[in-house]
Amino acid sequence: MQRAHRILLALALLLALVGASCARLTDQLADLPKLERKDLRFKLAQSSKVYDSDGGLITSLHKTENRTVIPLSKIPKRVREAVIAIEDERFYEHQGVDLRAVLRALLANAQSGEIREGGSTITQQLVKNLIISPGAIADRTLERKITEAALSRQLEKKLSKKEILESYLNTVYFGNGAYGVQEAARTYFGRPAGKLTLAQAATIAGLIQAPEDYDPYDDPKAATERRDLVLSKMRQLGWASPEKVDRAQKQKLKLQKVSKKDRYPAAYFMDYVQRLITYDPRFEAVGETISQRTKRLFKGGLRIHTTVDLDMQRAAEEAVASVLSYEGDPAGSLVAIDPKTGHVKAMVGGRDYFATEKEDPRAKLNLAIANEPGLGRVKDVEPVPDEHDVELRAPGTGRQAGSAFKVFALAAAIEEGIPLSKTYQAGSQVVFPGLGENGTDYKVQNYEGGSFGSSLSLLEATVNSVNVVYAQLVINDIGEEAVTDVAERMGISGYDPLLAVPSAVLGTNVVNPLDMASAYGTLAANGTHHPPVAITKITAPDGEVLYKDETEPEEAIEPAVAYLATTALQQVIERGTGATYGDIGRPAAGKTGTAQEYRDAWFVGYTPDLVASVWVGYPEGSIEMKPDCTYSTQPCKPTRTLTSGGVTGGSFPTQIWSAFMLQALSGVPASSFVPPAAGTVTVEVDTRTGCLATKLTPEEFSAPATFAEGTEPEESCPFESEGVEVPSVVGFPVDEAAGIIERAGFAVAREEVGSSTYPPGTVVAQSPGGGSRAEPGSTVTLSVATPGAPSADVGRSTVPDVLGQSESSAESELHSQGFDVRVVYQSESSPGQARKNRGLVWKQSPSSGTSAEAGSLVTIWVNP
Repeated sequence: MQRAHRILLALALLLALVGASCARLTDQLADLPKLERKDLRFKLAQSSKVYDSDGGLITSLHKTENRTVIPLSKIPKRVREAVIAIEDERFYEHQGVDLRAVLRALLANAQSGEIREGGSTITQQLVKNLIISPGAIADRTLERKITEAALSRQLEKKLSKKEILESYLNTVYFGNGAYGVQEAARTYFGRPAGKLTLAQAATIAGLIQAPEDYDPYDDPKAATERRDLVLSKMRQLGWASPEKVDRAQKQKLKLQKVSKKDRYPAAYFMDYVQRLITYDPRFEAVGETISQRTKRLFKGGLRIHTTVDLDMQRAAEEAVASVLSYEGDPAGSLVAIDPKTGHVKAMVGGRDYFATEKEDPRAKLNLAIANEPGLGRVKDVEPVPDEHDVELRAPGTGRQAGSAFKVFALAAAIEEGIPLSKTYQAGSQVVFPGLGENGTDYKVQNYEGGSFGSSLSLLEATVNSVNVVYAQLVINDIGEEAVTDVAERMGISGYDPLLAVPSAVLGTNVVNPLDMASAYGTLAANGTHHPPVAITKITAPDGEVLYKDETEPEEAIEPAVAYLATTALQQVIERGTGATYGDIGRPAAGKTGTAQEYRDAWFVGYTPDLVASVWVGYPEGSIEMKPDCTYSTQPCKPTRTLTSGGVTGGSFPTQIWSAFMLQALSGVPASSFVPPAAGTVTVEVDTRTGCLATKLTPEEFSAPATFAEGTEPEESCPFESEGVEVPSVVGFPVDEAAGIIERAGFAVAREEVGSSTYPPGTVVAQSPGGGSRAEPGSTVTLSVATPGAPSADVGRSTVPDVLGQSESSAESELHSQGFDVRVVYQSESSPGQARKNRGLVWKQSPSSGTSAEAGSLVTIWVNP
């Protein structure tokens, strides 16, 4: 019933349209437009030009200007018939307007309940595109349709069908910047129009109605279905035999590569710019709809001024290529932003944008903006009346940030007054009952199960990226919502909303390099977020300003919060997870991130002048990057790595970041992070405990730390830092040993003991032992081998050498010798050695060979 109702309504509408048209034609015949000679000099499209930040030309979007006009005699009959079959099957029968086609379209649209067909003839399309308003925004008013029909009738009288068809086939838009059938043939199949096969001709003809929707590069399935529809129409009209149509419909698209001459600089940045203009409603001055903006981008002679710095762009591309240089290496993406303005200075979105589909089927996938809202059409949504309601986002999925997301928890904690000196339990695992899936226990482990002892400050947990501490911080102290709220304020704006779940702090939400660079830029700009800007101005050919960037910055977090977070992140590069490759010779801060099972690796770092985010992984999905995939149960690729476990944020991503920053900032004076005028205080702390360092704290464990005023530690370290290290003199002649002890500031006492191991006059033991600490001026007792004296071995044991052993092995050996053991989890001073010797003992006190009482304490230092 409803269908019949719609058909009757369509008939009524048609009669009203014809009646209104006739009335207007009768009443205002003298006012109808006349086709002048100048109107036959068709205005061809003007190319749009894109400029870099210095005003240099990047590219002319030259596919628009590269139109090749060819005579109809060089356009094969199969191409002409394919276009006519799908666009205007009664082209040779009507006189410019096809009322039958209008009625058919109205009925089809009425039956479907939506706009599926149009009734414009080829002549009307030519009039609309080249005479009425080339490059301008179209309207659909009745007056416009009457004008279009009138001019079409006149054009049919002044030009032959061949001339009209030739003009149409040389000017119509086929997508991807290709105007005219010759350029379309070259763009999609790398050959002239004269050599197109039946299947290729049908593919190209099918693009005219909606080049974006049927783009064979973006959606080959939709393009194939559209091609097959064209072929079926040709069979129905008797223009292609059933046998030829069947063969053509069985063929694959077989698209041709983009030729090398079509390369231009900053290809992924250019992809970003084109997506912004096409899909972002901020650019409505260019065109009200997506299709209008697309058309004007390639046809309207726009002058587009952008923010990219081509020197930085080259540095970014070289950095990625130089580090990921081996066959089989994962891909990398890099985005660099000026934190003071939000201007995007460089963008690498993959290996090679211009690679063929055979060389790299994901070459056009821009990893830098994957899943970014407002940058692409999701093909699966139903058509809606308002195009702005269509779901829009860049193709591809974001990637898990891993520990690079901890920065937002750090800022949230500081915002809520939690000091960097606050300590948490830092064993290898922490369990939260009932917080797991379906009420199970939620277990959090550190990277490779590393343990950092019974107590670790938030500062040290940041420097060493300790998962268990950050899990406690979020779940017990600040809450998951605080983390995602700060992340959004600082600039994380992906299409998928951030989930405020316990695992969010460990980076289980998906992000992209553009957002991560933007968010970290908020810290570099003292808490002010400047949204990313890629386009500063767009003008029309006549100089009219169509768009000018007026993006306003916003204070996302307080300057003191940003500065405190930065001081902690500086130490990540100086002595933490980013220390191996992160030093660039100037003040810098950053954070590493490694997703579970090495599926994604990140480093995001910044100076006051530049912020850059780097992601490394496989474009095709979340694939483990390990040297050995033997025991992997999920997708995994054997991958060259710099560590034994897999690709971490501190390896390839940090290398890429450093290589880029060194080149990009070459010649730029180094600048420091400026503290806010008030609200912070900097003190020296013992990095092992978070308490105040003293003059006796070993240099390698003393570091400056900045705190919100009133939250800094007030107590000096109660142990280990108090006292002076006692030299180890076991095995020395007694007089030489006494001199060493006295020069270290201690008094010396001697006792005679018998020994079957050491010669007379040699120190066989000392108390306190070498490597321990004691108050200056206190007494060190030296046990000296003396013939006939009581044996020193009674009630005492020699401390074994456990350096280089694992924690468990060292503890076992020391216990077997009758000693108690204390473990200090602390990295040795050389970051490279600390990484190389993870989990191994690098220091002990008393030192090996010392004679000590059974049951006494031996302290060992273990690299986390």
